[in-house]
Order: sequence, then structure tokens, then C-alpha cells
Amino acid sequence: RMETRIGMNEPLASFLRIERAGADAWTARLADLGWGKALGGDVLARAVLAASGTGDTTALHSLHAYFLRPAPAGGGVLLRVASLREDGGRVQRRVALWADKREICEVMISFAATRDGPSYQVTPTALQLPAPEALPNDVELARAEGWPELYLSPIEWRRIGPAWPFPRAPEAVSVRWTGWFRPRVPLPAEPQLHAAALVLLSDHSSHWGVETRLGPDFPRHDFVSLDHAVWIHRPVRWDDWLLMTTASDVRHAGRALIRREIFTREGSLVASVAQEALVTERDGASS
Repeated sequence: RMETRIGMNEPLASFLRIERAGADAWTARLADLGWGKALGGDVLARAVLAASGTGDTTALHSLHAYFLRPAPAGGGVLLRVASLREDGGRVQRRVALWADKREICEVMISFAATRDGPSYQVTPTALQLPAPEALPNDVELARAEGWPELYLSPIEWRRIGPAWPFPRAPEAVSVRWTGWFRPRVPLPAEPQLHAAALVLLSDHSSHWGVETRLGPDFPRHDFVSLDHAVWIHRPVRWDDWLLMTTASDVRHAGRALIRREIFTREGSLVASVAQEALVTERDGASS
């Protein structure tokens, strides 16, 4: 049986491995980070690799996914790929992921050729921040703040902002969790692997957006991802630190919207992310 418990020094490329099981099918064993369930980003990254592996594709453009059921930590999944369009410089595929004979996630993935045309981007004020080299790493933060190092993954991060546990955010103010991220072990050269790793990053600890709002009340809540969307604005090789901001400015009827932006060190916006999560108080939590 494949070892599924992934330590923080395990190469990210090993974390994301898939194996072909037919012309349009792949298998994978989702990683176990000790959190009791698989990461949504792990599921989506495997879907990107499966969609990329069914034939020639151009650069990853966007991904839209619905999480239907919890993914088993350390469990095997089957990925079935359907080709929907392959013309005009665009490739669109649907990936259905199955575990224990039940579909757990449906993902629409689009690849698009690069085209000439005008470009623009508002200069991000979020990048007027400390460089990652000037900040403590996640291992140092775990030891200083008293949370288990076993929760660390093959992605290293460095936080900008208040210490954990986070204070409750003011009601009328938009707050952001901000930090730098990079693979602990450099990725191989394959572009598909870099795209899949970026999608994995897009879901990395997305609950931080809600936790920065609820502060000390967050541990009384369950957090369940419902759907996830990623738009990749320009191809990127993840060979250096990337800056990611996370915000959740609305929660109603138990559903919270999380928005993220991912930048290069130089300030280029690489990807935009939107995710909706069910954030509900646990039974008996008030007592």
C-alpha cells in the first residue's frame, strides 16, 4: 500500500502524483496531513493533472469545481476525464472524481492559448509589504504560537500580520490574511505540475479568511468548502515566493465567500480565486 502520510519535507511533486488507469481515467491516493480529511486543493490539483494528461493542452486558464462529498484522507480516488471542446485555441475538459463508488467532486477545467492584445493591471498596494526573507517561517511560528508542526505541509509559508490566535475583525472593515508561499522542495520543470501546484495553493488554508473575521469564535465553527473557482491570468513557474491575500467580507445563511489574489514577488497578478464555504456553529459549541 502506498504511504499516504505526507510530511512537510516531502517533495510537492510526490504529493501530487497520479497514475493512468485507462484512455480517459487516472487514479491517485490523496495525501493525509493528519487533519482527518483530504484537502480540497489536493483534489483539484489532481484534477488539473488528469485533464492535462489526456492530450496536448495549452496553458491552464480557469477551473470551476463543486465539492459534493468529503474526500477521504489517504484514500484512493478515480478521476474520469471527458473532453468537451478542443478548437480555436481552447481546450475544455470535465473531470469527475470518485471515491468508494461515489462521486466526490465535479471539476470543469479550461486551457487557452496565449493571444496578443492590450494588457493592464492595477498596481497592487498589497505588495508594499515585508519581503519573505525578513519574516519568521511557519516552523518558527508553530513553536512560538503553540500549534502542532504536524499541520505543516510541503508548502512553506510566512505570515504578514497579527499573531495567532487572530483577533476578531471590526464589523465594517475589510481585513486580509496575507502571506508568502513557496514549495519546500523545488518543483520539476513540467509546466502542468506548476499549474497543478498553483491550484493546490489556491485552496491552502482558505479558512484563514473566515478566521480573521471571527477571531476567537472560529474554533466553535465547522468549515466545509462548497465550491471553488480559479482564474489564472498568466502562466507562472513557481520557483520563487508568491504572495497570497485572503479576505471574507460576507457571510449569510451560514455561507461565507472567500476571495484570494496571488502575486509574484515583482507584483504581477498571477491568479484570482473565489470559494464559498459553509461555516456553521457546532452543536453544543455555545456551552
